[in-house]
Amino acid sequence: MEIDNLDIAASIGSDEFGETETWNMSLYDQLTSLEGRINRLRYILLHILSLIGAVVYAVIIGIATFWLPEPIWTIVLTLLLLPVYYISYALVVKRLQDTGRGDGWITYAQIGVGLNIIYSLTPLGSEIELYMGILVTLVMLPLGIVCLFYRGDSGPNKFGPDPIP
Repeated sequence: MEIDNLDIAASIGSDEFGETETWNMSLYDQLTSLEGRINRLRYILLHILSLIGAVVYAVIIGIATFWLPEPIWTIVLTLLLLPVYYISYALVVKRLQDTGRGDGWITYAQIGVGLNIIYSLTPLGSEIELYMGILVTLVMLPLGIVCLFYRGDSGPNKFGPDPIP
């Protein structure tokens, strides 16, 4: 059996992304997975879709829990909205990964989601609600700018294949 240098290079070489690997992600994975990449258009469309779903979901659980006293209602509503926060976070993570931004930016997104959850627990109409709203806006603004306006990496990057074929 004769082995040439190309066979050796192929066996020990690291072809992380594969030359023929194409982007293929189900809608469920796009909304829930923290791996992979999505482009700007898909990010915007999925965010609009999830926003519509979140409003419908929030109205349903708001009606189902409106009889609870306000502090308990706020806590229950926040707990029931955790899946909505997660979907939004997953979309942001995949968009950040498309632009080649990793660990630090993903940690920053986690801080933003945590602040959003704290904001949703603040008493309605209180002064702290106003300040938390301003803080959340200021923290989330850089993420929004990157996700909406920065171009994704061309070709595969360390997070997966290019979502634009």
